Amino acid sequence: MGFTVDFSDFEKLIKDMKATEQDFNKFLRDFLLRMAHQIVNETKLKQSGHYGEEYKAYDTGAMTNAWALGNITGSGKDIAVEILNPMEYATDIEYGHRIVVGTGENKREVGWYNGKFMLKTSIENVQRKMPAAYDIAFKKFCKEHGID
Repeated sequence: MGFTVDFSDFEKLIKDMKATEQDFNKFLRDFLLRMAHQIVNETKLKQSGHYGEEYKAYDTGAMTNAWALGNITGSGKDIAVEILNPMEYATDIEYGHRIVVGTGENKREVGWYNGKFMLKTSIENVQRKMPAAYDIAFKKFCKEHGID
């Protein structure tokens, strides 16, 4: 007495699940990349004065245009997107710096330039919006993959 078992449906399910996992990793990377682009765009708008004088940095526009996405590293739930500005003075404008006058032995600190925190506040703003944006995007992903 013997019997046979047809595992073809089960094998198809496993294959579909692996494909969905790969699609999900791409979905997650694409989602985070979109969020990073929003951060960069908001930072540029703040620096250009679009959000008011409190963020505006007075420059030639070179620093504003230099904000960019760097490397995207990791996989699964551990993905990092680098946002950078290669301008020499970008850190000073973002976080603040000492104001020094004079040269040589006559050099002295006369104050502090308060940072504009354009990137920091843009990250915080996008992070606040991220759960709702993720929920919408994930529901769309599930619907596209026949997951209810």
